[in-house]
Amino acid sequence: MVKTLPGVPAGQGQRTSGQAPAVLALWLCLGSLAGAQQTPPSLQAAQGRVEISGPGGIWQAQNAPAEITTRLRTGTGRAVLKEGRLGQVIVGSASELRRYRDEADLLSGRFYLRGPVSVHVAGRHLVMDGAGELRVDLGGTERRVAVIAGRLRIALRGQAMEVGTGQQVALDSGRLSVFRETDPWYAASFQGVGAATVEAVRGQVRLLERGNSRPAGLGDDLKPGAALNTGANAWAEIGFTGGGYLRLNAQSELSVVSIERTGAGREVLLKLQKGTAWNVVEKGQGGYRIDTPVISTAVRGTVFRLDANGLVKVFDGQVALPGQAAAPGRVEGLVTPGQQRGSGGQLAPLQLDALDRFNIAQDALRAQPLSLTLELAGRSLQELALSARSLPDAQVTLTVAGQTVPLTGENGTFRLERLKTSLPEGKYTVTVRAQRYGQTLTRRQILTVDRTPPQLSGLSVSRVGRILTLSGAVTDAAEPHVSLSLDIGGERYTRTVETRDGGHFSWSVPLPSSGAPASLTLRDSADNRSHVQLP
Repeated sequence: MVKTLPGVPAGQGQRTSGQAPAVLALWLCLGSLAGAQQTPPSLQAAQGRVEISGPGGIWQAQNAPAEITTRLRTGTGRAVLKEGRLGQVIVGSASELRRYRDEADLLSGRFYLRGPVSVHVAGRHLVMDGAGELRVDLGGTERRVAVIAGRLRIALRGQAMEVGTGQQVALDSGRLSVFRETDPWYAASFQGVGAATVEAVRGQVRLLERGNSRPAGLGDDLKPGAALNTGANAWAEIGFTGGGYLRLNAQSELSVVSIERTGAGREVLLKLQKGTAWNVVEKGQGGYRIDTPVISTAVRGTVFRLDANGLVKVFDGQVALPGQAAAPGRVEGLVTPGQQRGSGGQLAPLQLDALDRFNIAQDALRAQPLSLTLELAGRSLQELALSARSLPDAQVTLTVAGQTVPLTGENGTFRLERLKTSLPEGKYTVTVRAQRYGQTLTRRQILTVDRTPPQLSGLSVSRVGRILTLSGAVTDAAEPHVSLSLDIGGERYTRTVETRDGGHFSWSVPLPSSGAPASLTLRDSADNRSHVQLP
């Protein structure tokens, strides 16, 4: 006969009748605190996306204090729970728990607890009788309880185990090891949802979001649950709130779990399903965690490569691998600069391959400062035309009158081919923007579209001996000055007339002969022209 003990999650308290007394004694020992506190878990505060399962299993957003009757989960956000009479549970992003026998049962994600607490952790009963701090991590490859301060008791494999300050226990194996905090996500205040933005795309890169797939583009915002997939000879770069970036190499797939803005910068949670990710994590910008099907990493200020099969290469900083074994006396799962950890767990000196060299070279290219200059044919044009100079791999666009079009580039020179719609005459503010790896430069210029030639009025012409004298007034719709060209007997004379004060002029030039033919041309800066044959 199989018995299930009161207060034990299904499957965790099943023993044969001969084992029941020993297990019951273990349960009574662990449950001493739980028996003294029957206050069910309740939500005290919610930040970001926090949901509670209501009647019929329907999830509803919850921002106010409330008793947890069934389940609670977070998206990008945090929940603060009162546990028992004195304890507290902080629920991190992308986490879930349920209420079980008037206690919190932590199911998935990451949690920070302040004692005294009595909770279940993935079906194991855990008790911290007095004051203390602990964290619980329930990821795909990392299932552990770590004690930051104080002592706790936990039921594992039919035995009561004590875990003290600076220790952690693996929930699946029961292995006890040294703990050193490398990823204190709970220490920084939550300030909102952060951003993961596509900063560069080369080759075939697709964005998968809510069951739909489309080509990824520069500036795409990756929401929680979104994924990028790269084809052969393709790659993409993602920049994060607070700085740093990830380069997803060819034939890889990465999904975003959550991005938080915090008082320390940001907290990034990612999952690499396949392929390779090159990570540049800026120091002092908060936490960064990326998981694969076989390994988890937690870093703060590091350059490292991570393969989905578990290969880790560290070029700068340190990479912690929570839940991974280490040599006796060492903090578990730590890879230091100049080391690599193979997919089988072995540490070795760092050895570069072609993919490492590609990423190092790409980092050097990315580090070049962005530049942008405009080259204009003039400030007044019949049709909009311009060119710009920037770095060859920049993305350059032009915006005018509600139209945004890309500029085509070769060897760092970018030109406007055509607008979608021709612009009417008038003044316009033209905005040219260059973007590259998260950097943006913007230049603005006021231009005039002018297709109306200058006009001449009140023309008077006289020929006296060898002198030709002409006078009149010049006007133009857009320009303050107009160029005059007088062709007479094979000779050309030029001058400029200011149009601001009526454009009046009087001009005398020599005649090669008294009857020499003469013509006058008026030209504005947009190259609009008027021609007059003189008597």
